Amino acid sequence: MVERNWFYKRVDPDGGAGGEVFKSIFNGSGLDAAERLAREALQNSVDAAREGETPRVSLRMHAYSDADLDRFWHGAGLDAIAARVGVLGLHTGNAFETKPETLRVLHVVDSGTTGLAGDPTSPSSKMRKLLMEIGGSQKVVEEKNSGGSYGFGKAVYSASSRVAVIFAYSRTHDASGHPLSVLMGCAYHREHEFDGQATSGRAFFGRRIEEHSIPIRHDPFVGEEADELAAELNMSREEGDIGTTIAIVDCPLKMEDIKRGVERSWWPKIRRENFRVTITDEDGQRLHLRPLQDPELRPFIDALDVALGRSPEQSGKSRRKADFNKLDGKKIGQLGLFALADEQEVDEMSDQVDRRDTIALVRSPGMVVQYYRRGFPSHPPVVGVFLADDDIDDILRRSEPPEHDQWDANADRLDPSSKEREIVQSVHARIWRELRTFQKFARPPEKSDGNRFLQLERELAKLFGPTGKREPIGGGKGETPVSLRPDVLIEQAADGLKVKGQVTIQLKEDHEGDLPVIVTMRLSSIDEGHRHLDPIALTASFYGADVEMVDVAEWHLTLSPGEKVNVEVESAVYEPDWTVDFVPRVKPLGAEGKE
Repeated sequence: MVERNWFYKRVDPDGGAGGEVFKSIFNGSGLDAAERLAREALQNSVDAAREGETPRVSLRMHAYSDADLDRFWHGAGLDAIAARVGVLGLHTGNAFETKPETLRVLHVVDSGTTGLAGDPTSPSSKMRKLLMEIGGSQKVVEEKNSGGSYGFGKAVYSASSRVAVIFAYSRTHDASGHPLSVLMGCAYHREHEFDGQATSGRAFFGRRIEEHSIPIRHDPFVGEEADELAAELNMSREEGDIGTTIAIVDCPLKMEDIKRGVERSWWPKIRRENFRVTITDEDGQRLHLRPLQDPELRPFIDALDVALGRSPEQSGKSRRKADFNKLDGKKIGQLGLFALADEQEVDEMSDQVDRRDTIALVRSPGMVVQYYRRGFPSHPPVVGVFLADDDIDDILRRSEPPEHDQWDANADRLDPSSKEREIVQSVHARIWRELRTFQKFARPPEKSDGNRFLQLERELAKLFGPTGKREPIGGGKGETPVSLRPDVLIEQAADGLKVKGQVTIQLKEDHEGDLPVIVTMRLSSIDEGHRHLDPIALTASFYGADVEMVDVAEWHLTLSPGEKVNVEVESAVYEPDWTVDFVPRVKPLGAEGKE
């Protein structure tokens, strides 16, 4: 039986921060609690992603009552903390005042990450940095393209708990590559005295190590002890499932608000990398992320497609892409601008936030750092997305405060002897100059519809949807002499559904000579109005021709008269309640052609 003890850290005679300081870092940040959690929790998981992988994150609210509540309460040793509730500095209505009938515990679970790696007894351990260190900068030094500093996660997690208590459980590997499980709890309360002992307010659920002439150390549970406690706390993970589970005790946040926070902050990564975040409320209902259904975000997603070069209209009077020139030998990034259609669309964006003439600032993790605007809106109203280049990613993250909510040219971590501050200033200046220049010539489209291909896709969907008969493309006067026949089905998968099948491409036998073509394939979820929402990743294997993959879901190949090219396609797993649309296209390379 694992001994469950909470150990309050004694007051340091040399001074030091009390527990309350750790959870109050983001006070006055201007972000509501749910959005703050959505930003920081997912940022931690993205930073911990394994090389070449996009992590998966689940946020699930549990509501424990009756026997489940007793099991969790006992497993977490909460009676020991509740006994001193009067001196902890907690707000009224917390679970320690009177044991509740139902206790809400939020789990933040990531997979596809490294977990909390490192020797759990060493200050360099990611477990200790997550729970014990405050604002260390080593992450900035050691990890490229991360969100920022270690130690701020605890501030968001503990501030999201009415009792300021969290648990962290991780399956990872030790320095030799062997499986390692670690579990620890932490509490962040104000300095207080209890039973005649003065404490800092920080408490640890783990092992207290007292050795002669060595300062007292608090270690996490490891190995079988950690796994046993994780089972009691309903935090278990499958063997081999490397990653971390955070449990936030007595969490008052609404899952709908957390969902909104994820959508508003993480839509670039969701759109660009098919970042999968699962949100489940206490009733077991899945809350699906639909950033494209948000009138406020939809124009920004249009602008993101422009910046990525995915938009069919790379430049012109309704949208524009700008690649910034190098500064100090470093690439700066790309800016996509999109002109809003009319006042009705502006009104649709939000009844609370005015996003006119606003630029979403984004760097490598894929989170919106800031919705940046200065001055008063002009006409026509424009929104945009700036994607920072990896060359300046390190500079920009060191310019960010703990909230990751702005790029500050005066940040202390920037090197004043180099051009780092000039680079940050230049980003803001160039963005604003491009926006104002674009507005002078911009003519908005009739109506932003979330995607300029929509009307074409609606027509093509009649031919190439997942069900029903399809007619080959081409053959008519002036049309591409290529037939394209999809034959795909929807199959059951372990965690949802997937699309699997074959697409056959053939050039007419009487065509004069070979024909270089572009083949694109798109699978996305759609709403009842046939609006394309979330893209779904596809893998494709070509047989019968040499192909060159030039972009995500885009290939170049050469067709010979009469020869067939078979393409086996398989999608990533998607949610079982989604309606999806599969749209393949083919057109001659270097010509407009018909799709």
